[in-house]
Amino acid sequence: MSWHPDADTLRLFAQDAARLPMPLFRTVKFRLIGLGVVLIVVGVLVRQAVMLPAVRDRVHEVAADAQLSIATHLARDIANNLRGRRALIGELVATLPPALLAQPAQLAAWLGERERLNALFDRGLRVLQPDGERVADSPQAAIGNPSPWPAVAEADWFRAALASEGPVVSRPQRNGSDGAPVIIVAAPLRDAGGRVLGVLAGELRLDAGGLGDQQEQTRLGAGDGFLVISPADGLFVASNDPARVLQPTPAPGVNPLLDRAMAGYRGTGIMVEQGTDKLASIAAVPDTGWLVVAHKPTAEVAQPVAELRRLLWRNSFGTMIGLSLVLLVLMPRLLRPLTDAARAIREMADGRRELAPLAVTRQDEVGDLLLGFNSLVARLHDKEQTLLQTLQQLDQLAGTDALTGAWNRRRFYEAVAQEVERACRYRHPLALILLDVDLFKGINDRYGHVKGDEVLQVVANCIRATLRTSDSLTRWGGEEFLMLLPETDLANAAVLAERARACIAAHHIDGIGSVTASFGVAELGDAESRDEWIARADAALYRAKQGGRNRVEADRAVSGRKAEPDGLVKLVWHSSFQSGDAELDAEHRALFDDINALWTLVVAERPIDEIRATIDALYRKMVRHFRDEERLLQRIDYPELAAHIQLHDALVGRADALLEDFRRGRADFGALFAFLAHDMVAKHIVSQDRAYFSYLSKSGQARCL
Repeated sequence: MSWHPDADTLRLFAQDAARLPMPLFRTVKFRLIGLGVVLIVVGVLVRQAVMLPAVRDRVHEVAADAQLSIATHLARDIANNLRGRRALIGELVATLPPALLAQPAQLAAWLGERERLNALFDRGLRVLQPDGERVADSPQAAIGNPSPWPAVAEADWFRAALASEGPVVSRPQRNGSDGAPVIIVAAPLRDAGGRVLGVLAGELRLDAGGLGDQQEQTRLGAGDGFLVISPADGLFVASNDPARVLQPTPAPGVNPLLDRAMAGYRGTGIMVEQGTDKLASIAAVPDTGWLVVAHKPTAEVAQPVAELRRLLWRNSFGTMIGLSLVLLVLMPRLLRPLTDAARAIREMADGRRELAPLAVTRQDEVGDLLLGFNSLVARLHDKEQTLLQTLQQLDQLAGTDALTGAWNRRRFYEAVAQEVERACRYRHPLALILLDVDLFKGINDRYGHVKGDEVLQVVANCIRATLRTSDSLTRWGGEEFLMLLPETDLANAAVLAERARACIAAHHIDGIGSVTASFGVAELGDAESRDEWIARADAALYRAKQGGRNRVEADRAVSGRKAEPDGLVKLVWHSSFQSGDAELDAEHRALFDDINALWTLVVAERPIDEIRATIDALYRKMVRHFRDEERLLQRIDYPELAAHIQLHDALVGRADALLEDFRRGRADFGALFAFLAHDMVAKHIVSQDRAYFSYLSKSGQARCL
């Protein structure tokens, strides 16, 4: 028997169901709160999976660069430390009166006075006879070494000092009196005839005083440390841990990074030190054969990233809880128009309210909900922007030289790949300039590294003043800079290099005066790799150094792409202009290129100061070429040499008159180009120079015979 409810029964069931409370998980409030929580969690997970690994990589790069800088700084300080002590021993030997060797008391007082004025040897000074017997000690040596050094006559350093003309440094060793780790700097004392009268020796501790304190001052973090290693002796020379001084280095295979360092590796890597992974950077100590290893626990390197991860989780959970409370309090009010409408509809269905259209008083319920959601998104966006700014700052630090503000090599390699691809695709010229500050080591040695850094900053500023917006400046090495010049051929790059050279030479630096720089210019050739291109610029820089410094040399071995304005008149080199002498033809072609570059600046209406600097550089090159040519003609016994010299003098006189007009503000570019194109090129180089071509050929045949 089946039962079929009637319409009234169905209506009663519907009314009863409507009166039942709605389950919480079906409410709009629950769904909106759940949606907000899901969005926050997803955002955090995305940032944990995508952003934090990128931050970790950036932090690791910055830490590696910092560690390498610390290691290099330590190595330089140790080298300077030892160099200063050798110099002091040399000065003391040179000034020690030989007569004091027979007066031990007066000699000890003499040593004590020098030790007080320049206490570079914390274990004191000692004078020994050629047979190793002690003559006299400084006060510090008498305190630290109450008993004689054992077997001094057989010591390697003592025999080396007797045979040497200058100071020598011993191997790291332990003092025979108290077992302290030391090194000894010694030099022979000779009479006027060169006979050895004795040996002056200074002793320096390795674990405290001496080398140890200076390295300890450079430590940055609680877990940072350093090791100074002598690969030849297989010993730790110095360390932030005194217990490791003069201990043997680990056996091969125990510490792979140290094994690579012993084999010649210099750079940064991960090593296991006393059971802990550490980020280590290795640098060589000049003049000693030693290595410096600056290390930092990898956990300390990763600590900022871990803190950032914890901050993200804390903020996300806080935001989640706060948002839930806000929605629980405000949602009933935000949804009240909707619930009021639902209640009214139910009353109408029950017949307790007359059927009538519901007035829509406002249409902002969904808008309020969207504004709340947009507020949440805005807050998350602000956090994201802050993190992106942090990434940009880290990227800027990783790609910029802190001292000069120029790019570093990593940033250059990223940019040059795009420029090379663009130049090859569109057949546009691309040039670079490699420059080196002349005699920079002497500046550091004489004025100190602070002044040296100031010189590098001044040089970088001078270069920037000559660069265009599209150009870039990279610090290539210690005192080397590299300029990348898009849309620039060899001739215009040489002009820009000359302007930079003149700017640097004209700048006065307080306490130093003026400095100069040498420049190598190269244009990217067809099918040429980046490294080959840079190598040609480096070779040109080397020629500039060899040629006397403070000059610009352009590499013309590879033909580049010419970027010339449409319709620009230019001088074109032809094979018929060749004399047969490679150097002479190269100078002629260089003059052609420089004249074309000058005319390009004139047509482009560049500033008059830039044009005047280019004219001055072209004038100097012309005069230098005339003198080179005259020496060549004299070497081949050219019979018309005197007449040819008169032609050169006439051209120089004409050039002097034109330069004087430019200096007085009477610039006549038409007369200038007529002189260069007609008098200099067409009349002299192309016509008058041909008179000695046959003599060059005869001279070459005679040399072959």
